Amino acid sequence: MSTARLSPTTFWSEDVTNFANWIAEVSSSLDPPLVHSISYGQYEVGVVSSEQQRFNQEAARLGARGVTIVAASGDDGVSLWGARTDPSNCGFKIPYPANVPYVLSVGATMGPETGFGPEVACQADRGSSITSGGGFSSVFPQPSYQSTHVQNYLSLARQTPSAFLPSLSLFPSTGRAIPDVSIAGNNYQIMVGRKIYVVSGTSASAPVFAGILTLANNARLNIGKPPLGFVNPTLYYLYNQQPASSSSSSSVFNDITSGNNRCTAKAYAGLPPTCCQNGFYCIQGWDPVSGLGSVNVGRFHRCPAQHLNQDKFFAFEIKISQITYFQKKNYCYSY
Repeated sequence: MSTARLSPTTFWSEDVTNFANWIAEVSSSLDPPLVHSISYGQYEVGVVSSEQQRFNQEAARLGARGVTIVAASGDDGVSLWGARTDPSNCGFKIPYPANVPYVLSVGATMGPETGFGPEVACQADRGSSITSGGGFSSVFPQPSYQSTHVQNYLSLARQTPSAFLPSLSLFPSTGRAIPDVSIAGNNYQIMVGRKIYVVSGTSASAPVFAGILTLANNARLNIGKPPLGFVNPTLYYLYNQQPASSSSSSSVFNDITSGNNRCTAKAYAGLPPTCCQNGFYCIQGWDPVSGLGSVNVGRFHRCPAQHLNQDKFFAFEIKISQITYFQKKNYCYSY
């Protein structure tokens, strides 16, 4: 991948979109790639819960083995792709497998690619062709690693008129919340059949963030440390130590405080996006549009020793059936 040059890259394909079969194959591999990026998904409500639970269990096993799974949060805002051409499909929906607690869900931002202006959430009604997805799961409960951040968002949004928080009766506010983080996802140049095209999407931001994690793994492995594996608790903990900021010169995270996900991606044949009545808005801290924000890659990899004790470990439990895995990892990538 472009963001992890010279790192071995594997393309893994399936005949049909069956994520549970794919992850079972990866899990059965003796030496699977350490970082996986998934740039598409299915409606959470369209996949039976047992299949999603099976995926979650396999993702937990892989996380304990040092494997990270990254998934795009979707390109159609809060309603997903069905609302592009049919506004009656507006509502609160999120994609699977980005909804899985043991998967890192990645949203998209825009702005820095222009060379000027602030970094904001990707919105189809503000110049992008897509709108970054986000919301709450009706299948998985909210994991402990993000619950404080989500509750802070709900509390702050209630007190912030410009946040336009929808009624809690409209979405499962106690469910797994996405995205976890965001990264640039607007106006990438790609080459297909010797022709250059400009594309946007969380389908771009997810592999970009996967590349960032691959670079972190490379550096860790070079000094004898284990790979990141299930990275979500690490990122939320790191945020607690270095809260996101839109102006700080030292924070690992860039706080995204502008944008919303009311609209879908632009419809086909150049038609404008569908903009639904309800959606989520960016505010200070974690929000269901940009997550914890984007990361400053250099600072993310360096993680200043003055902010974290590099010998501090965090142990978390991964409970699968009757098996409990314990994983330890450094929060500071001090190389």
